[in-house]
Amino acid sequence: MLAAAPVFTEATSCQDCSRCVRECPVKAIRVNGSVAQVVAEECLACGHCVQVCPARAKRVRDDLPRLDALLAAGRRVVVSLAPAWVAEFPAVDRARLVAALRRLGVAAVSETARGAQQVSAAVAGLLEREGGVHLSSACPVSVDYLKRHRPALGGLVTPMCSPMLVHARMLREHFGADIAVAFIGPCIAKKREADLHPELVDVALTFADLRGAFARAGIDPAAVEPGPDDVFGPFAAREGALYPVEGGMIAGIRADCSAADPRLASVSGLEDFDGALAGVEAGGEPLFVELLACRGGCINGPGMARPDGTLAKRARVIAEASRQGREPAGPPRIDTAGAWPAQPVAVPADDPQVEAAMLATMGKTRREDELNCGGCGYDTCRAMARAMAAGRAEPGMCVSYMRRLAQSKAHALLHGMPAAAVLVDERLQIVECNERFARQFADGRPSADLAGADVQALVPFAARFRHVLATAEALPAADLHVGGRVLSVSAFPIEAGRLAGAIIQDVTEPALERERVVARARAVIDKNLETVNRIAFLLGENAADTEGMLSSLIDQVSPGGARDG
Repeated sequence: MLAAAPVFTEATSCQDCSRCVRECPVKAIRVNGSVAQVVAEECLACGHCVQVCPARAKRVRDDLPRLDALLAAGRRVVVSLAPAWVAEFPAVDRARLVAALRRLGVAAVSETARGAQQVSAAVAGLLEREGGVHLSSACPVSVDYLKRHRPALGGLVTPMCSPMLVHARMLREHFGADIAVAFIGPCIAKKREADLHPELVDVALTFADLRGAFARAGIDPAAVEPGPDDVFGPFAAREGALYPVEGGMIAGIRADCSAADPRLASVSGLEDFDGALAGVEAGGEPLFVELLACRGGCINGPGMARPDGTLAKRARVIAEASRQGREPAGPPRIDTAGAWPAQPVAVPADDPQVEAAMLATMGKTRREDELNCGGCGYDTCRAMARAMAAGRAEPGMCVSYMRRLAQSKAHALLHGMPAAAVLVDERLQIVECNERFARQFADGRPSADLAGADVQALVPFAARFRHVLATAEALPAADLHVGGRVLSVSAFPIEAGRLAGAIIQDVTEPALERERVVARARAVIDKNLETVNRIAFLLGENAADTEGMLSSLIDQVSPGGARDG
């Protein structure tokens, strides 16, 4: 059975903000029913949407149950620990961390940096033998981005496994093929890489997962007393410990190179890839590019739970690596070969007619209607239209369209009301009113002409607006005597301190007066029946007589009654 995607949406938490759409580097989001779902077959598992989602609706798959199942089955679990652990656990030395991991039930802990060193050695040999341009295969997010979304560059990826997979081969060679390998590091994408290579890695956890496991078991790594066997095995890593920082892989390659080095470069931050790689071709000048999807390197991976700054984390990694020294240069001692199949994402061809039809559904029929504000998450209105045509987006994502829609509905409601209605701002100037208000208080001037007028000059109850704007509390209907009329005025806040509204009914008009009598009569009935339910044994037939009398009154004053008018 296929595993669930590493990144998914908790639908009930999604707040329809489109931030994940805006921030996803490859727009691997499909909005359906106002819920932004991750498109698994296109997702890079970079974790950026998880980091930016304000509602925490984007989640990372919890793989701790997989580890629990391996341990419960009696499997001998060996941990491959990413070298970024130094940045995640700055107050914990290696012996204490190994001891804490072993308390969770694992048999041994080894450094993924051992695999990184083998990859560096293999790349160094490749660069000595071949010229041209080569892009690193160490970061699974970077490789997926090139293979899926920039296939023209995908063929330049070095044909080698990632350090995690190479290290898993080393562990199985040393400890036996029957062990279970559990990778722990800062990268969410390693979960999918493990899913694709179950013969090498049984489970991949993030540092956030590991902290959860420690908390669940009541283990404080900083307080654990290590024993003589609490060491990294089978050997400690050397320069591979630099891999989690930008330029760390290059440092390893330089150490292993014995011939003239080609030009070496490092690019971190997925958003910078296109600009950095523009113009790079297979037949260009010799060049090796270390690509890291996370800006600053793996020390800023989405699976890191500690929020320290890049420079502080980088300093810890470099200090730890410098204490371990370097190994003599030489060829890799284990097979590092790996295939990265091309899986280009299909991009539908542009269809201007379809785009125009989608734009029209958002009320955009002219070029000037295309604001390209980015509120929907797409850079342009036409990109949004293409996403709609592909079933990825909905008109409701367009902020300007929804604003116009809300305004038109509010306008229709306001002008369709049988009572006078008005909206005023914090300066007590009219924002909008209906024709009934204009007839009653502005001598019949068109309602459109009253926008910006001082409501204090038109109505004698402006104090009610001031109260609502000051307190953000609604004032219930109150009867006011104005020029021989009785007005029922209800005032209410719309935007606290900024916008207030009022509905004014002339209760002296026959129809409205009749409705008020009916409403009051029904209220008397309801209150009387409530009393009857409490003391029915005292009222008896009097309650029935009262109800009959009031019902008769309603019939007399209601439209169509026996004495209408």
